[in-house]
Amino acid sequence: MSFLEIICTWCMIALMIAAAMSLYRIIIGPKAADRMVAFDTLAMVFMGIICVLCISWKSSLYFDAVWILTLVGFLGSAAVARYLERGRVF
Repeated sequence: MSFLEIICTWCMIALMIAAAMSLYRIIIGPKAADRMVAFDTLAMVFMGIICVLCISWKSSLYFDAVWILTLVGFLGSAAVARYLERGRVF
């Protein structure tokens, strides 16, 4: 097992722990703003998981998926933040 594989394994463990904590906050979060921040964090964790898998597999095939997930996560967060602030999106 190479050094890179060990580091990728530890990164995946840390990302899975972060995903579990984000899911906990999404389920338990008392306010909608807490759930929104946890959902945004979960999207970033998924981006990290995809990046670590790309590094582990020595492939750049799924980096485009990270760009798409980044865009969707940002637009979703912006829409929810605007809704929570004004009560409407548009």
